[in-house]
Amino acid sequence: MALPISPIRSAEAGPDSTPLPFGPTPVAGLRASAWERLWAQYRAPLTYVAFFGLIWTLVSGALDPTVPYDAVEALNWARNAEWGTPKNPWLTGLAFWPALGLRGPAQAVYWYASHFAAVAVGLLGVWQLALRLTRRRELAWLAMLSLNVSGVLNVDILPYNDNFLLVMLWPWMLYLLVRAAFDTPTAWPLFAVVAGLAAMTKYSTFALIGMVFLLTLLSPELRRNYRSPWFALAVAIFLLMVLPNIWWLAHHDFAAFRWVGDQVRERLNLRGLKATVSAFYPIAVLAIAILLCGARLRRPTSPEVRAPLLLLTRVLLLPLVPIVAYFTVFDGGRVTEWLQPFAVPAPALLVACVAGARSGSGQEVSVRRAIVGFAGAAAIVVVVYAFFLCANVKNAGQKFSGLKTLSVVLDQRWRDRYGAPLRYVGGHPVSHWLTFYVPGNPYLLSAWSNAARPNIYTYDIDEANVRRDGALLLGTPDVRCDDADFSAVLAQWPTLKIDTTEDVLFSFHRDAKQKQKHLCVALVAPAAPPEEH
Repeated sequence: MALPISPIRSAEAGPDSTPLPFGPTPVAGLRASAWERLWAQYRAPLTYVAFFGLIWTLVSGALDPTVPYDAVEALNWARNAEWGTPKNPWLTGLAFWPALGLRGPAQAVYWYASHFAAVAVGLLGVWQLALRLTRRRELAWLAMLSLNVSGVLNVDILPYNDNFLLVMLWPWMLYLLVRAAFDTPTAWPLFAVVAGLAAMTKYSTFALIGMVFLLTLLSPELRRNYRSPWFALAVAIFLLMVLPNIWWLAHHDFAAFRWVGDQVRERLNLRGLKATVSAFYPIAVLAIAILLCGARLRRPTSPEVRAPLLLLTRVLLLPLVPIVAYFTVFDGGRVTEWLQPFAVPAPALLVACVAGARSGSGQEVSVRRAIVGFAGAAAIVVVVYAFFLCANVKNAGQKFSGLKTLSVVLDQRWRDRYGAPLRYVGGHPVSHWLTFYVPGNPYLLSAWSNAARPNIYTYDIDEANVRRDGALLLGTPDVRCDDADFSAVLAQWPTLKIDTTEDVLFSFHRDAKQKQKHLCVALVAPAAPPEEH
Protein backbone atom coordinates (compact mmCIF):
# COMPACT_ATOMS: atom_id res chain seq x y z
CA MET A 1 0.00 0.00 0.00
CA ALA A 2 1.17 3.55 -0.63
CA LEU A 3 2.70 5.18 2.39
CA PRO A 4 2.07 8.91 2.74
CA ILE A 5 5.35 10.55 3.66
CA SER A 6 5.35 14.10 4.90
CA PRO A 7 8.19 16.49 4.11
CA ILE A 8 11.18 15.87 6.34
CA ARG A 9 11.39 18.17 9.32
CA SER A 10 14.39 18.95 11.45
CA ALA A 11 14.96 17.11 14.70
CA GLU A 12 15.42 20.48 16.33
CA ALA A 13 11.90 21.59 15.38
CA GLY A 14 9.82 22.94 18.19
CA PRO A 15 7.23 20.94 20.11
CA ASP A 16 4.42 22.37 17.99
CA SER A 17 5.82 20.82 14.81
CA THR A 18 4.07 17.52 15.56
CA PRO A 19 0.79 17.28 17.46
CA LEU A 20 1.05 14.70 20.20
CA PRO A 21 -1.59 13.27 22.51
CA PHE A 22 -1.73 14.23 26.18
CA GLY A 23 -0.89 17.84 25.31
CA PRO A 24 -2.72 20.96 26.50
CA THR A 25 -6.47 20.83 26.05
CA PRO A 26 -7.50 23.10 23.14
CA VAL A 27 -10.04 25.83 23.71
CA ALA A 28 -13.64 24.95 22.87
CA GLY A 29 -13.62 26.87 19.61
CA LEU A 30 -10.59 24.95 18.32
CA ARG A 31 -11.60 21.51 19.57
CA ALA A 32 -13.03 20.27 16.26
CA SER A 33 -10.03 21.41 14.24
CA ALA A 34 -7.68 19.81 16.78
CA TRP A 35 -9.39 16.45 16.32
CA GLU A 36 -9.17 16.88 12.56
CA ARG A 37 -5.43 17.49 12.83
CA LEU A 38 -5.03 14.43 15.04
CA TRP A 39 -6.97 12.30 12.57
CA ALA A 40 -4.86 13.60 9.70
CA GLN A 41 -1.75 12.79 11.74
CA TYR A 42 -2.69 9.22 12.62
CA ARG A 43 -4.91 8.15 9.72
CA ALA A 44 -2.10 6.62 7.66
CA PRO A 45 -0.37 4.62 10.44
CA LEU A 46 -3.73 3.49 11.82
CA THR A 47 -4.73 2.26 8.38
CA TYR A 48 -1.47 0.38 7.96
CA VAL A 49 -1.51 -1.38 11.33
CA ALA A 50 -5.19 -2.30 10.93
CA PHE A 51 -4.47 -3.77 7.49
CA PHE A 52 -1.43 -5.62 8.88
CA GLY A 53 -3.44 -7.15 11.72
CA LEU A 54 -6.34 -8.13 9.45
CA ILE A 55 -4.18 -9.81 6.80
CA TRP A 56 -2.18 -11.84 9.32
CA THR A 57 -5.31 -12.84 11.22
CA LEU A 58 -6.96 -14.11 8.05
CA VAL A 59 -3.87 -15.97 6.82
CA SER A 60 -3.05 -17.60 10.15
CA GLY A 61 -6.64 -18.34 11.09
CA ALA A 62 -7.31 -19.98 7.74
CA LEU A 63 -4.05 -21.89 7.21
CA ASP A 64 -2.54 -22.73 10.60
CA PRO A 65 -3.43 -26.38 11.34
CA THR A 66 -3.65 -26.05 15.14
CA VAL A 67 -3.16 -23.51 17.86
CA PRO A 68 0.10 -23.79 19.84
CA TYR A 69 0.26 -25.32 23.30
CA ASP A 70 0.37 -21.83 24.83
CA ALA A 71 -3.25 -21.40 23.71
CA VAL A 72 -4.18 -24.49 25.74
CA GLU A 73 -2.45 -22.91 28.73
CA ALA A 74 -4.21 -19.59 28.21
CA LEU A 75 -7.63 -21.26 28.03
CA ASN A 76 -7.15 -23.11 31.30
CA TRP A 77 -5.64 -20.10 33.06
CA ALA A 78 -8.54 -17.93 31.89
CA ARG A 79 -11.07 -20.40 33.32
CA ASN A 80 -9.26 -20.48 36.65
CA ALA A 81 -9.47 -16.65 36.83
CA GLU A 82 -6.75 -16.40 39.48
CA TRP A 83 -4.30 -13.61 40.26
CA GLY A 84 -1.45 -15.63 38.81
CA THR A 85 -0.45 -18.73 36.87
CA PRO A 86 2.33 -21.30 37.29
CA LYS A 87 4.40 -19.47 34.66
CA ASN A 88 3.18 -15.88 34.40
CA PRO A 89 1.18 -13.22 36.23
CA TRP A 90 -2.55 -12.77 35.60
CA LEU A 91 -2.83 -10.87 32.29
CA THR A 92 -1.95 -13.87 30.10
CA GLY A 93 -5.06 -15.66 31.35
CA LEU A 94 -7.23 -12.55 31.36
CA ALA A 95 -6.35 -11.85 27.73
CA PHE A 96 -8.00 -15.14 26.72
CA TRP A 97 -11.01 -14.66 29.02
CA PRO A 98 -13.27 -13.17 26.27
CA ALA A 99 -12.85 -16.40 24.29
CA LEU A 100 -14.50 -18.50 27.01
CA GLY A 101 -17.88 -17.59 25.57
CA LEU A 102 -16.87 -18.83 22.12
CA ARG A 103 -17.14 -22.37 20.86
CA GLY A 104 -15.31 -24.54 18.37
CA PRO A 105 -13.10 -22.87 15.75
CA ALA A 106 -14.04 -19.41 17.06
CA GLN A 107 -11.67 -19.86 19.99
CA ALA A 108 -8.79 -20.56 17.61
CA VAL A 109 -9.71 -17.51 15.52
CA TYR A 110 -9.70 -15.44 18.70
CA TRP A 111 -6.17 -16.63 19.43
CA TYR A 112 -4.90 -15.30 16.11
CA ALA A 113 -7.04 -12.15 16.11
CA SER A 114 -5.99 -11.14 19.62
CA HIS A 115 -2.33 -11.68 18.79
CA PHE A 116 -2.30 -9.53 15.69
CA ALA A 117 -4.55 -6.88 17.19
CA ALA A 118 -1.99 -6.56 19.98
CA VAL A 119 0.88 -6.48 17.47
CA ALA A 120 -0.92 -3.73 15.54
CA VAL A 121 -1.23 -1.64 18.70
CA GLY A 122 2.46 -2.25 19.42
CA LEU A 123 3.45 -1.18 15.91
CA LEU A 124 1.56 2.05 16.39
CA GLY A 125 3.42 2.48 19.67
CA VAL A 126 6.78 2.13 17.89
CA TRP A 127 5.63 4.72 15.35
CA GLN A 128 4.54 7.08 18.13
CA LEU A 129 7.74 6.61 20.12
CA ALA A 130 9.91 7.30 17.07
CA LEU A 131 7.82 10.35 16.23
CA ARG A 132 8.26 11.73 19.73
CA LEU A 133 12.03 11.22 19.61
CA THR A 134 12.63 12.55 16.09
CA ARG A 135 9.63 14.80 15.27
CA ARG A 136 9.83 13.31 11.77
CA ARG A 137 7.08 11.17 10.30
CA GLU A 138 9.44 9.66 7.75
CA LEU A 139 11.65 8.24 10.48
CA ALA A 140 8.62 7.07 12.45
CA TRP A 141 7.50 5.07 9.41
CA LEU A 142 11.01 3.70 8.97
CA ALA A 143 11.19 2.51 12.59
CA MET A 144 7.80 0.81 12.42
CA LEU A 145 8.23 -0.85 9.03
CA SER A 146 11.75 -2.10 9.77
CA LEU A 147 10.22 -4.60 12.20
CA ASN A 148 8.75 -6.46 9.23
CA VAL A 149 12.05 -8.28 8.77
CA SER A 150 11.66 -9.73 12.27
CA GLY A 151 9.53 -12.76 13.02
CA VAL A 152 8.62 -11.26 16.38
CA LEU A 153 5.65 -9.55 14.69
CA ASN A 154 4.20 -12.62 13.01
CA VAL A 155 5.60 -16.15 12.88
CA ASP A 156 7.54 -16.03 16.16
CA ILE A 157 4.73 -14.33 18.08
CA LEU A 158 2.09 -17.02 17.53
CA PRO A 159 3.47 -19.75 19.86
CA TYR A 160 3.44 -17.50 22.94
CA ASN A 161 0.64 -16.43 25.27
CA ASP A 162 2.70 -13.59 26.77
CA ASN A 163 5.13 -12.04 24.29
CA PHE A 164 2.40 -10.65 22.04
CA LEU A 165 1.18 -8.58 24.98
CA LEU A 166 4.70 -7.28 25.61
CA VAL A 167 4.98 -6.32 21.93
CA MET A 168 1.81 -4.29 22.44
CA LEU A 169 2.70 -2.72 25.78
CA TRP A 170 6.45 -2.06 25.88
CA PRO A 171 6.58 0.61 23.11
CA TRP A 172 3.73 2.54 24.72
CA MET A 173 5.29 2.13 28.16
CA LEU A 174 8.53 3.71 26.94
CA TYR A 175 6.66 6.44 25.08
CA LEU A 176 4.69 7.35 28.20
CA LEU A 177 7.91 7.32 30.21
CA VAL A 178 9.32 10.00 27.91
CA ARG A 179 6.09 11.99 28.08
CA ALA A 180 6.02 11.81 31.88
CA ALA A 181 9.71 12.52 32.45
CA PHE A 182 10.20 15.29 29.87
CA ASP A 183 6.84 16.68 28.75
CA THR A 184 4.07 16.54 31.34
CA PRO A 185 3.85 14.84 34.77
CA THR A 186 0.18 14.08 34.11
CA ALA A 187 1.38 11.13 32.00
CA TRP A 188 2.76 9.30 35.05
CA PRO A 189 -0.56 7.56 35.92
CA LEU A 190 -0.92 6.37 32.32
CA PHE A 191 2.65 5.09 32.43
CA ALA A 192 1.80 3.22 35.63
CA VAL A 193 -1.24 1.56 34.05
CA VAL A 194 0.69 0.36 30.99
CA ALA A 195 3.71 -0.66 33.08
CA GLY A 196 1.43 -2.54 35.48
CA LEU A 197 -0.21 -4.42 32.62
CA ALA A 198 3.19 -5.28 31.15
CA ALA A 199 4.48 -6.43 34.55
CA MET A 200 1.41 -8.62 34.97
CA THR A 201 2.08 -10.15 31.57
CA LYS A 202 5.63 -11.31 32.20
CA TYR A 203 8.05 -10.82 35.06
CA SER A 204 10.83 -9.73 32.70
CA THR A 205 9.09 -6.35 32.58
CA PHE A 206 10.33 -5.72 36.11
CA ALA A 207 13.84 -5.47 34.65
CA LEU A 208 12.77 -2.34 32.77
CA ILE A 209 10.71 -0.94 35.63
CA GLY A 210 13.56 -1.50 38.07
CA MET A 211 15.91 0.32 35.73
CA VAL A 212 13.45 3.22 35.46
CA PHE A 213 13.36 3.50 39.24
CA LEU A 214 17.15 3.32 39.52
CA LEU A 215 17.74 5.96 36.84
CA THR A 216 15.17 8.35 38.25
CA LEU A 217 16.74 7.88 41.67
CA LEU A 218 20.24 8.69 40.40
CA SER A 219 19.26 11.68 38.25
CA PRO A 220 18.48 14.95 40.09
CA GLU A 221 16.42 16.17 37.13
CA LEU A 222 14.28 13.04 37.06
CA ARG A 223 14.18 12.72 40.83
CA ARG A 224 12.18 15.94 40.98
CA ASN A 225 9.22 13.91 39.72
CA TYR A 226 9.01 12.26 43.14
CA ARG A 227 7.46 15.46 44.50
CA SER A 228 4.65 15.42 41.95
CA PRO A 229 1.22 14.18 43.10
CA TRP A 230 0.87 12.56 39.68
CA PHE A 231 3.93 10.43 40.41
CA ALA A 232 2.51 9.40 43.79
CA LEU A 233 -0.75 8.42 42.09
CA ALA A 234 1.24 6.40 39.55
CA VAL A 235 3.02 4.46 42.30
CA ALA A 236 -0.31 3.68 43.98
CA ILE A 237 -1.84 2.48 40.70
CA PHE A 238 1.13 0.23 39.96
CA LEU A 239 1.08 -1.33 43.43
CA LEU A 240 -2.65 -2.00 43.20
CA MET A 241 -2.05 -3.89 39.97
CA VAL A 242 0.85 -6.06 41.14
CA LEU A 243 0.13 -6.75 44.82
CA PRO A 244 -2.62 -9.34 44.11
CA ASN A 245 -0.10 -11.36 42.11
CA ILE A 246 2.43 -11.21 44.95
CA TRP A 247 -0.29 -12.54 47.26
CA TRP A 248 -1.01 -15.36 44.78
CA LEU A 249 2.67 -16.27 44.50
CA ALA A 250 3.02 -16.44 48.28
CA HIS A 251 0.12 -18.92 48.44
CA HIS A 252 1.45 -21.05 45.56
CA ASP A 253 5.06 -21.55 46.65
CA PHE A 254 6.28 -18.89 44.18
CA ALA A 255 5.62 -21.37 41.40
CA ALA A 256 6.44 -19.03 38.50
CA PHE A 257 9.96 -18.39 39.77
CA ARG A 258 10.51 -22.06 40.49
CA TRP A 259 9.32 -22.90 36.98
CA VAL A 260 12.15 -20.81 35.51
CA GLY A 261 14.65 -22.59 37.75
CA ASP A 262 13.30 -25.97 36.69
CA GLN A 263 14.01 -25.17 33.03
CA VAL A 264 17.73 -24.48 33.36
CA ARG A 265 20.87 -26.17 34.61
CA GLU A 266 24.26 -24.68 35.36
CA ARG A 267 26.49 -25.00 32.30
CA LEU A 268 28.40 -22.45 30.24
CA ASN A 269 26.92 -22.10 26.75
CA LEU A 270 26.54 -19.70 23.84
CA ARG A 271 22.75 -19.81 23.63
CA GLY A 272 22.43 -16.40 25.28
CA LEU A 273 24.71 -14.81 22.69
CA LYS A 274 23.00 -16.60 19.80
CA ALA A 275 19.58 -15.54 21.07
CA THR A 276 20.76 -11.93 21.28
CA VAL A 277 21.86 -12.02 17.64
CA SER A 278 18.59 -13.71 16.64
CA ALA A 279 16.50 -11.10 18.43
CA PHE A 280 18.42 -7.98 17.41
CA TYR A 281 19.44 -8.71 13.81
CA PRO A 282 16.57 -6.50 12.52
CA ILE A 283 18.28 -3.55 14.19
CA ALA A 284 21.45 -4.31 12.24
CA VAL A 285 19.40 -4.55 9.02
CA LEU A 286 17.84 -1.17 9.79
CA ALA A 287 21.25 0.40 10.43
CA ILE A 288 22.57 -0.93 7.11
CA ALA A 289 19.49 0.37 5.29
CA ILE A 290 19.99 3.82 6.82
CA LEU A 291 23.63 3.91 5.77
CA LEU A 292 22.77 2.76 2.24
CA CYS A 293 20.38 5.70 1.98
CA GLY A 294 23.34 8.01 2.60
CA ALA A 295 22.47 8.96 6.14
CA ARG A 296 24.80 8.85 9.10
CA LEU A 297 24.28 7.43 12.55
CA ARG A 298 25.41 9.83 15.22
CA ARG A 299 24.55 11.06 18.66
CA PRO A 300 21.78 13.67 18.44
CA THR A 301 22.95 17.22 18.98
CA SER A 302 19.61 18.48 20.22
CA PRO A 303 19.16 18.16 24.01
CA GLU A 304 15.43 17.63 23.43
CA VAL A 305 16.27 14.41 21.57
CA ARG A 306 19.44 13.38 23.39
CA ALA A 307 18.04 13.34 26.94
CA PRO A 308 15.04 11.03 26.33
CA LEU A 309 17.10 8.88 23.96
CA LEU A 310 19.78 8.37 26.60
CA LEU A 311 17.16 7.47 29.20
CA LEU A 312 15.42 4.94 26.95
CA THR A 313 18.70 3.39 25.80
CA ARG A 314 19.69 2.74 29.39
CA VAL A 315 16.25 1.45 30.36
CA LEU A 316 16.07 -0.93 27.41
CA LEU A 317 19.62 -2.17 27.01
CA LEU A 318 21.18 -2.26 30.48
CA PRO A 319 18.84 -5.05 31.72
CA LEU A 320 20.03 -7.19 28.82
CA VAL A 321 23.47 -7.56 30.39
CA PRO A 322 22.40 -9.64 33.43
CA ILE A 323 19.79 -11.54 31.39
CA VAL A 324 22.27 -12.62 28.70
CA ALA A 325 24.88 -13.36 31.37
CA TYR A 326 22.40 -15.56 33.24
CA PHE A 327 21.54 -17.60 30.15
CA THR A 328 25.24 -17.91 29.34
CA VAL A 329 25.95 -19.50 32.71
CA PHE A 330 22.69 -21.48 32.88
CA ASP A 331 21.62 -23.59 29.91
CA GLY A 332 17.96 -24.21 29.09
CA GLY A 333 14.70 -22.40 28.60
CA ARG A 334 13.51 -20.41 25.61
CA VAL A 335 16.12 -17.65 25.64
CA THR A 336 14.98 -15.97 22.43
CA GLU A 337 11.49 -15.65 23.90
CA TRP A 338 12.95 -13.55 26.72
CA LEU A 339 14.95 -11.27 24.42
CA GLN A 340 12.60 -10.62 21.49
CA PRO A 341 10.42 -8.01 23.26
CA PHE A 342 13.54 -5.93 23.93
CA ALA A 343 14.10 -5.61 20.18
CA VAL A 344 10.64 -4.24 19.38
CA PRO A 345 11.09 -0.62 20.60
CA ALA A 346 14.77 -0.54 19.57
CA PRO A 347 14.21 0.77 15.99
CA ALA A 348 12.61 3.92 17.41
CA LEU A 349 15.78 4.58 19.37
CA LEU A 350 18.03 3.92 16.39
CA VAL A 351 16.22 6.28 14.01
CA ALA A 352 16.63 9.06 16.59
CA CYS A 353 20.34 8.88 15.78
CA VAL A 354 19.75 9.89 12.14
CA ALA A 355 17.54 12.89 12.89
CA GLY A 356 18.99 15.92 11.14
CA ALA A 357 21.41 13.90 8.96
CA ARG A 358 22.35 15.68 5.73
CA SER A 359 23.86 14.68 2.42
CA GLY A 360 26.98 16.23 0.95
CA SER A 361 24.90 18.82 -0.91
CA GLY A 362 23.41 20.04 2.34
CA GLN A 363 19.97 18.54 1.75
CA GLU A 364 18.39 16.34 4.40
CA VAL A 365 18.82 12.69 3.52
CA SER A 366 15.65 10.85 2.52
CA VAL A 367 15.10 7.31 3.72
CA ARG A 368 12.14 6.72 1.40
CA ARG A 369 13.93 3.86 -0.36
CA ALA A 370 14.39 2.03 2.92
CA ILE A 371 10.73 2.58 3.80
CA VAL A 372 9.59 1.13 0.48
CA GLY A 373 11.97 -1.79 0.91
CA PHE A 374 10.69 -2.66 4.38
CA ALA A 375 7.09 -2.34 3.19
CA GLY A 376 7.92 -4.79 0.42
CA ALA A 377 9.47 -7.12 2.98
CA ALA A 378 6.15 -7.15 4.86
CA ALA A 379 4.34 -8.42 1.77
CA ILE A 380 7.04 -11.00 1.01
CA VAL A 381 6.95 -12.43 4.54
CA VAL A 382 3.19 -13.01 4.54
CA VAL A 383 3.27 -14.57 1.05
CA VAL A 384 6.14 -16.92 1.98
CA TYR A 385 4.39 -17.86 5.22
CA ALA A 386 1.18 -18.71 3.36
CA PHE A 387 3.14 -20.72 0.79
CA PHE A 388 4.90 -22.80 3.48
CA LEU A 389 1.57 -23.68 5.07
CA CYS A 390 -0.26 -24.41 1.82
CA ALA A 391 2.63 -26.50 0.45
CA ASN A 392 3.02 -28.24 3.82
CA VAL A 393 6.76 -27.57 3.81
CA LYS A 394 8.34 -29.58 6.64
CA ASN A 395 4.82 -30.56 7.68
CA ALA A 396 4.03 -26.94 8.63
CA GLY A 397 0.50 -27.24 7.26
CA GLN A 398 -0.38 -30.40 9.24
CA LYS A 399 1.51 -29.93 12.51
CA PHE A 400 -0.41 -31.45 15.44
CA SER A 401 -3.56 -31.60 13.33
CA GLY A 402 -3.97 -35.23 14.38
CA LEU A 403 -4.78 -34.02 17.90
CA LYS A 404 -7.86 -32.22 16.57
CA THR A 405 -9.04 -35.45 14.95
CA LEU A 406 -8.33 -37.41 18.14
CA SER A 407 -10.36 -34.91 20.18
CA VAL A 408 -13.40 -35.26 17.95
CA VAL A 409 -13.18 -39.06 17.86
CA LEU A 410 -12.86 -39.45 21.63
CA ASP A 411 -15.68 -37.00 22.31
CA GLN A 412 -17.97 -38.95 19.99
CA ARG A 413 -17.07 -42.29 21.58
CA TRP A 414 -17.81 -40.87 25.02
CA ARG A 415 -21.19 -39.56 23.91
CA ASP A 416 -22.05 -42.83 22.15
CA ARG A 417 -21.32 -44.83 25.29
CA TYR A 418 -22.76 -42.57 28.01
CA GLY A 419 -25.06 -40.18 26.17
CA ALA A 420 -23.63 -37.22 28.06
CA PRO A 421 -21.13 -34.42 27.42
CA LEU A 422 -17.49 -35.05 28.25
CA ARG A 423 -16.70 -32.88 31.29
CA TYR A 424 -13.27 -34.04 32.52
CA VAL A 425 -10.11 -35.36 30.85
CA GLY A 426 -6.77 -36.31 32.34
CA GLY A 427 -3.75 -38.58 32.25
CA HIS A 428 -0.93 -38.06 29.77
CA PRO A 429 -0.24 -34.44 28.67
CA VAL A 430 -1.87 -35.26 25.33
CA SER A 431 -5.12 -34.85 27.27
CA HIS A 432 -4.33 -31.15 27.69
CA TRP A 433 -5.17 -30.62 24.02
CA LEU A 434 -8.61 -32.13 24.56
CA THR A 435 -9.50 -29.22 26.85
CA PHE A 436 -9.20 -26.96 23.80
CA TYR A 437 -10.48 -29.09 20.93
CA VAL A 438 -13.23 -31.23 22.47
CA PRO A 439 -16.55 -29.36 22.08
CA GLY A 440 -17.49 -27.75 25.36
CA ASN A 441 -13.88 -27.54 26.57
CA PRO A 442 -13.76 -30.24 29.27
CA TYR A 443 -11.82 -29.50 32.44
CA LEU A 444 -8.46 -31.06 33.22
CA LEU A 445 -8.52 -33.73 35.93
CA SER A 446 -5.73 -32.07 37.89
CA ALA A 447 -5.73 -30.02 41.08
CA TRP A 448 -3.08 -27.59 42.23
CA SER A 449 -0.27 -29.00 44.36
CA ASN A 450 2.72 -27.07 45.70
CA ALA A 451 4.75 -30.25 45.39
CA ALA A 452 3.86 -31.08 41.77
CA ARG A 453 3.27 -27.50 40.52
CA PRO A 454 1.30 -28.57 37.43
CA ASN A 455 1.49 -26.25 34.46
CA ILE A 456 -2.27 -26.26 33.97
CA TYR A 457 -4.90 -27.43 36.41
CA THR A 458 -8.52 -26.88 37.41
CA TYR A 459 -8.81 -24.36 40.23
CA ASP A 460 -12.06 -25.47 41.90
CA ILE A 461 -12.17 -29.14 40.89
CA ASP A 462 -14.27 -31.31 43.21
CA GLU A 463 -14.12 -35.10 43.40
CA ALA A 464 -17.88 -35.37 43.86
CA ASN A 465 -18.45 -33.52 40.58
CA VAL A 466 -15.92 -35.70 38.79
CA ARG A 467 -17.58 -38.82 40.14
CA ARG A 468 -20.97 -37.52 38.97
CA ASP A 469 -19.83 -36.51 35.46
CA GLY A 470 -17.15 -39.15 34.82
CA ALA A 471 -13.80 -38.64 33.13
CA LEU A 472 -11.76 -39.75 30.14
CA LEU A 473 -8.12 -40.66 30.79
CA LEU A 474 -5.30 -41.02 28.27
CA GLY A 475 -2.30 -43.28 28.70
CA THR A 476 1.20 -42.84 27.37
CA PRO A 477 1.36 -42.96 23.55
CA ASP A 478 2.58 -46.30 22.18
CA VAL A 479 1.70 -48.11 25.43
CA ARG A 480 -1.23 -50.51 25.04
CA CYS A 481 -3.92 -50.85 27.66
CA ASP A 482 -2.47 -54.17 28.88
CA ASP A 483 0.57 -52.23 30.10
CA ALA A 484 -0.98 -48.82 30.78
CA ASP A 485 -0.87 -47.45 34.32
CA PHE A 486 -3.32 -44.78 35.50
CA SER A 487 -2.46 -44.99 39.18
CA ALA A 488 -0.67 -41.63 39.20
CA VAL A 489 -3.67 -39.66 37.97
CA LEU A 490 -6.15 -41.64 40.08
CA ALA A 491 -4.09 -41.18 43.25
CA GLN A 492 -5.70 -37.76 43.73
CA TRP A 493 -9.19 -39.24 43.25
CA PRO A 494 -9.38 -42.53 45.19
CA THR A 495 -13.14 -43.00 44.69
CA LEU A 496 -12.92 -43.02 40.88
CA LYS A 497 -13.10 -46.41 39.19
CA ILE A 498 -12.26 -47.17 35.58
CA ASP A 499 -15.26 -48.53 33.70
CA THR A 500 -13.53 -49.70 30.53
CA THR A 501 -10.35 -49.26 28.51
CA GLU A 502 -9.76 -49.26 24.78
CA ASP A 503 -6.76 -49.00 22.47
CA VAL A 504 -7.12 -46.43 19.69
CA LEU A 505 -4.78 -45.44 16.89
CA PHE A 506 -3.76 -41.84 16.35
CA SER A 507 -0.95 -39.69 14.99
CA PHE A 508 0.18 -36.28 16.15
CA HIS A 509 0.31 -34.95 12.61
CA ARG A 510 -2.08 -35.70 9.78
CA ASP A 511 0.64 -37.07 7.57
CA ALA A 512 0.46 -40.28 5.56
CA LYS A 513 4.17 -40.87 6.17
CA GLN A 514 3.85 -40.80 9.95
CA LYS A 515 3.30 -44.10 11.68
CA GLN A 516 0.20 -44.22 13.86
CA LYS A 517 0.60 -44.81 17.58
CA HIS A 518 -1.46 -46.87 19.98
CA LEU A 519 -3.12 -44.87 22.73
CA CYS A 520 -4.91 -46.39 25.70
CA VAL A 521 -8.16 -44.62 26.57
CA ALA A 522 -9.70 -45.30 29.99
CA LEU A 523 -13.26 -44.23 30.79
CA VAL A 524 -14.57 -43.42 34.26
CA ALA A 525 -18.34 -43.75 33.92
CA PRO A 526 -20.63 -40.99 35.20
CA ALA A 527 -22.30 -41.90 38.49
CA ALA A 528 -25.63 -40.58 37.28
CA PRO A 529 -26.99 -39.00 34.11
CA PRO A 530 -25.76 -35.39 34.39
CA GLU A 531 -27.92 -32.40 33.67
CA GLU A 532 -27.09 -30.41 30.56
CA HIS A 533 -25.45 -27.13 31.57
